[in-house]
Amino acid sequence: MLDLAQPKDAHIEQRLRSELIIWLSTVRPDGRPHLVPVWFLWDGATFLIFSQPKDLKLRNLRHNPDVVLALETRDQGNEVVLIEGKAALLDDPTLKTTMPTYAEKYAELMKSMGWTAEWMATRYTEPVRITPTRFISWGHE
Repeated sequence: MLDLAQPKDAHIEQRLRSELIIWLSTVRPDGRPHLVPVWFLWDGATFLIFSQPKDLKLRNLRHNPDVVLALETRDQGNEVVLIEGKAALLDDPTLKTTMPTYAEKYAELMKSMGWTAEWMATRYTEPVRITPTRFISWGHE
C-alpha cells in the first residue's frame, strides 16, 4: 500500500520501522472510541501488537475490527501519520513477545521498565494483526 519510490511513503515506512509507540483507536460496542498507546511491529504490510487477555481493546475488536492507528506527531503537530485498518485476533502460539524482532526492538525499553520479553510473554498473550486499508498523512512532503 505504501509506494517506497515516493519520498512521502518512504518517510512513513521509516517512521513505522523506527517508532516504538503507536496509538490504537478501537470502537466500543456503544460506539464510543477507545484510544491507547501500544507497542507494535510493522513488517511492511501489517502491524502486530500484543494485548493482555482482559484488555478493553480486545473486547472492542471482537465487536468491531475497524481501527485507526496514529504515530506521535512531529514538528509541533505539523507532521501527521494516521492509518485506518482492520484488526484480526490471532490464535497462533508462535507469535510471542519473545520473537527476536519484537524482543530486539523493545529490549532497551523493557530493560528500563524492569521487564523481559519472557515476562511480557506471560502477560501479553493475545496477538492482534492489523491490516492497513488507508494511510492518511501530511507535513512531510
